[in-house]
Formats: sequence, structure tokens, C-alpha cells
Amino acid sequence: MPDNKLFIVLNPHAAKGRGKSCKETIATLFSQGGYETTIVVTEKGFGASRLAYQATVDGWSTIVAAGGDGTVNEVADGILRAVTEKGLQAPSLGVLPIGRGNDFAWGMGIPRDLKKACVLIMEGNRRTIDAGIVYGGHFPQGRYFINGLGMGFEPLINFVASDFKHISGTPSYLLALLYILIHYPQPYPVQLTLDGETRSLETQQLSICNGRRMGSPFIMGPDALFDDGYFDVVFANRPIKNTRLLPIALKFFKGGQVKLPSFTVVRAKSIKLVSKNNPMPVHVDGEEISKGCAEFSVELLASALSVFAH
Repeated sequence: MPDNKLFIVLNPHAAKGRGKSCKETIATLFSQGGYETTIVVTEKGFGASRLAYQATVDGWSTIVAAGGDGTVNEVADGILRAVTEKGLQAPSLGVLPIGRGNDFAWGMGIPRDLKKACVLIMEGNRRTIDAGIVYGGHFPQGRYFINGLGMGFEPLINFVASDFKHISGTPSYLLALLYILIHYPQPYPVQLTLDGETRSLETQQLSICNGRRMGSPFIMGPDALFDDGYFDVVFANRPIKNTRLLPIALKFFKGGQVKLPSFTVVRAKSIKLVSKNNPMPVHVDGEEISKGCAEFSVELLASALSVFAH
């Protein structure tokens, strides 16, 4: 497809339903810039992934995700699955961040202002970034992601925040944090394998970071880079007492947890985590992999995707 034709996957449920009001504005902004748009509205149940998969097969050169991190994840998953299964060239990914958290867009410097985000795509500048694939939970066949994976506190907070009906953005995550403080999880006795080296530990939090931020206000991997060929794996190397969670959680707002002796950072390309007796909650890019799985593995895909960014 010509570069001035855009396939746009719009999530009308983004930001608690405000996404649907953006359709006409998006079409008008691109039309004024000389672009033709095909805007398809998603349905629940991984509709964005299926749409992006088919658009890649059909030869679109640019696919735009209009929504939050979940929509971006599904679109990236659909693109990368089609590329892998069909041996196709990957289209470029555009992002219009109209969702709740927009962590990937934040990390890539994509503006939240809708007009500025459209202009960024029309300017044509791109960055090639790494991606990841996780095997486990609901996705033994694999699920692609581009921002990060979390196990423990992080997905628990995300799952609670997603259940709020009328609260969005950072306030939803802060309320979810308070909920987790009350319903405090026990440590997970695990075997963690990083690039072939295995260690045993008890941990309540592990993040595999391609981007720096997950969960809206939380800087999970302050030194992570999208294009360095490695994940930053950040994890609590010992159990965290419930009386210590709040002060430690406050460190996450600026990424200060990595300086604590109770946290470890390792750069790795291949990760496997096996829980001995306590099923683990896991998410990627804010999307549920499992609310309780026994093990999962992750592989990095270097230079996997081209994204419109400065």
C-alpha cells in the first residue's frame, strides 16, 4: 500500500469509552494532511490483533493503533504474528495514545495530544525497536509484546485498576495500590533463569522491561532502552514485608527501587520463571497473560518493529 494510505485500528472503549469520540477527528486530521484512512473499530476479544494480522497480510505499509497500551499490544501482536507465520515484511506501527495509561507512547516520546500524534506519523520519522514474545498462561503458543512484562505486585495492581468502571489513568493505579496493600500477596518461591543461568529466590515482583514505564505512574526499568537488544530484568531479590511495600512503591514513581539492596537488575535476552507452589499473576503491556500460572518463558526479538517516533 502507498505510504499515504493508513489502516487505523480504533478501540472505542479506550479510556473508559472516550475512544469512540475520536474517530471523526482522526479522519479529519489525516485528510487535511493528504492521507487516506481506513478506520476499523475493534470489538472485544482480541479484535485489534486479528485486524492487524489481516492488514499485514493484505500488504498495508502503515498500521496505526488508536487506543491505550492494550490496543497497541494487540496491534503489535497481530503484525508480528503475521510477519512470523507468513514471512512478510513488517509494516510500520503508528500510535495514537487515547487510552488510560499510554506507557508505550510515553516511553517512545509520542505526544498524547491527538493532533500532534497524527502529525508525528505524517512526518514519517521512524525508530526500529526490539520486541518480545512470552510463552505461558493463556498463550502457550506465544504472545508478542513491545513495552514489558510484569509478575507479582505489578500485574495485580494493573488487574485491579482495569476493573474500576469510572476511574482512569494514574488515580486508578493509586487506588489499586491501596487495595493490594490491604490484600497483601505472599512471596512466590521461584526458579529464575536468565540467559541460561538459574537462581532460586522468593520474590513478589519481577519486571521484564523493554520500555521504562508500566502501570502509568511506575518507572519499572529506569535504564531500559527499546533498541539495545536486551531486556532490563528488575526484580525483588528477597521477600518484601507488607510494612515496607508502601515506601518501596513510592520509589517506583522515579525508578529509585533499582538502587535498593532488595532489588536486582540484570540485562538478558532469554528469561524463564518457574514457580514451585504459588501460581503467578502475569501481564504484558497491561494485558493479562494469566492470573495464576506455574511458569512462563520470554525471548527478545531484536530490531523487530518500526515505529513512528522522533
